[in-house]
Amino acid sequence: MPTISIDPFDFQDLLGFKIDEQALADQLDLVKGEFKGQDPDGLWRVELSDTNRPDLWSAEGIARQLRASRGRLRDYPFFEGQPAGEILVDGAMREIRPYVAAFLVRGIEVTDRGLIQLIQTQEKLAESYGSRRRDVAIGVYNVQRIHMPVSYKSVEPTAHSYIPLGFDEPMTLAEILERHPKGIEYRSILEGLDRLPLLIDRAGLTLSMPPIINSRELGEVVPGDSDLFVEATGHDLAKVVLALNIMACDLADRGGRIERVRTVYPYSTPFGSQVDVPLRLDMGLSIPVSEFSRLLGVEVTAVEVDNVLECYGCDVRREGDLILVQPPPTRADYLHPVDVIEDFAITRGYETFEPRLPRDFTPGRPAELSLLEDKVRDSMIGMGYEEIISNILLAREQIRDRMCIDPGQAAVEVDNVMNANYAVLRDSLLPCLLRVESSSAGAAYPHRLFEAGEVALFDRGASHGSRTRLHLAALLAWGEVTVSEAHADLDFLLSTLGVEWELEEASHPTFLSGRAAEVRLAGSSRPIGWLGEIHPEVLERWEIGVPVAGFEIELDAL
Repeated sequence: MPTISIDPFDFQDLLGFKIDEQALADQLDLVKGEFKGQDPDGLWRVELSDTNRPDLWSAEGIARQLRASRGRLRDYPFFEGQPAGEILVDGAMREIRPYVAAFLVRGIEVTDRGLIQLIQTQEKLAESYGSRRRDVAIGVYNVQRIHMPVSYKSVEPTAHSYIPLGFDEPMTLAEILERHPKGIEYRSILEGLDRLPLLIDRAGLTLSMPPIINSRELGEVVPGDSDLFVEATGHDLAKVVLALNIMACDLADRGGRIERVRTVYPYSTPFGSQVDVPLRLDMGLSIPVSEFSRLLGVEVTAVEVDNVLECYGCDVRREGDLILVQPPPTRADYLHPVDVIEDFAITRGYETFEPRLPRDFTPGRPAELSLLEDKVRDSMIGMGYEEIISNILLAREQIRDRMCIDPGQAAVEVDNVMNANYAVLRDSLLPCLLRVESSSAGAAYPHRLFEAGEVALFDRGASHGSRTRLHLAALLAWGEVTVSEAHADLDFLLSTLGVEWELEEASHPTFLSGRAAEVRLAGSSRPIGWLGEIHPEVLERWEIGVPVAGFEIELDAL
C-alpha cells in the first residue's frame, strides 16, 4: 500500500487551516488512510489502503479531499481553453512508446518543501500507478530554457548524446542504458528496440530519454524556479492523461497557473489525433436514487446524495429518479454504482448508520471442499512441508514470462489497474511458491513449500469470464532433488485421501522436457494437474540457484 511523507507545516498551508496529528488521524477515513506517526525528520507518515486513488498519493491530494469535506472546493478552469504549447510526435513512436502529453505551469514558487513533495508525487505515480515507468513515466523541466515546440521522436542508440542528470559528461543513449544507474534499473522497458525515444526542443536541446532519465541542461528543477514544463509518456494514454491531471491540480493548489499543451499525433489515439492536456476523462455514472437506499439499508433522498457527494468533490446532477455523478478530473476509479455509493457512505460517515442485528438465524457448517482442504494441509505438514499463504493478485510477468509461458495467453486481469504488482489473478500456485523460493537462498536446505488456495482460470463461456478453482501446489528445492521425490510425496498424499490416479508423460513450458507428466484420476482422460522438474530457464528467471521439483493439482477434482 502506498505510504507518503507529509511536511506538517506545508500540509497546513495546503489545507488553509491548522491541524494536529490526532485531528488528521480522525479524518483519514475520508481517504482510506491510516496515520503511521512521525519519521525521524518530523514528517507525518500516512499509509493509504486504496490503490485505485492515485490522486491521494500526495500531500496536495489528501489536503484537497479534506478541504472538500468542509465545502472548500477549488475550481480548475484549465481543463478548457486553447493550448499554449505543442508537442510533435514522430510516426515511428507508435511501435516504440506511443503516447506523450504535457502541460505548463507558470508563476509557481518552487520551495524546498514543495520540490520534495513534487518529486515524491512524480515517483509514486510512475512507480506504482505507472507500472514502474512502463505505462507512465513523468518528467519535470524548467520551461524558461525550452524552445517550443517539443518533438517526440525515435533515434538510434548511438546517434544522439546528452548529459544526463547526475553526470558531468555527455553519454550516448546506449551508454546511458549501460552505465547510468537509472538506465540499468529501467532499461528492460526498452529492451529489444532498435530505436529509442527522445524528447528534444526546437533548438535541438535534449529534455530526456523517456522513461529513463532527464537531461541535466533542461531537466533539473531547483528551488527558486517558477515556470515548469511537465510531461508524461507511456503505453496507456488514459493513464498518461490522468497522471498529468493529478500533477496539474497539485501544482495549481500550490499557486501555479496551468496552461494546456497540445500533442499532435500522426496516428490515431483513444482521444483523437490532437490531444490537449489537462483533459477531463468521462467517468460519470447514472444511478437510481433507490439504489443508495437498497444497498445502504437506510432511507436516502436525492437532496442528501447531492449534498454529500458534492462534499466529496463530485459533480452531481439530478434527472428525474437518476443521479448523474461525475468524479473530479483527478479520478478514474468509478466503474460501478457501488463505487459511488461507497463514497457517499464514507463522506456521510459510517458512524451515522445505526447498527442493526441480523434478523435471521443462519447456522453454518464447513463445506466438503473446505474439509478436504484442511485434510490436505494436515498431510502436507505431516510430510515436512511449510505452508505459504500468498496474495491471489500478482504481476502478469510472474504468471507468464517468468514461467516461460506465452505472454499472450489470456488471464483474468484487473480492469483499470493502479499497480502492476497486482494486475492479474493467478491461474496457478507455482509462481507464488517460486517467488518465495527466490528469496530463500539464505535458508538451510532442503526446502519444502506448499500452498492450498484459489486460482482464477480465464473462460469466456463462464459467468464473469472466469472459473474459480481450489488448487494445491508443492515445491521441493535442494541440490540433488529430482522429480522422483515430488512423485513420492504426491503418491503418499493421494493414497491417504483414497484417490486412485495415474501419470501421462507430457510437455509443459514450465517443466523440463522428459521429466514432466500430467496428473489424472484413474480412468479419466482429463488432466487435473502437473508433476515435474522445473525448467532451468524458469529457475534463472526467478534467480533460483538450485534444482526444483514440484506438482500442482486441482482439489475440486478430488
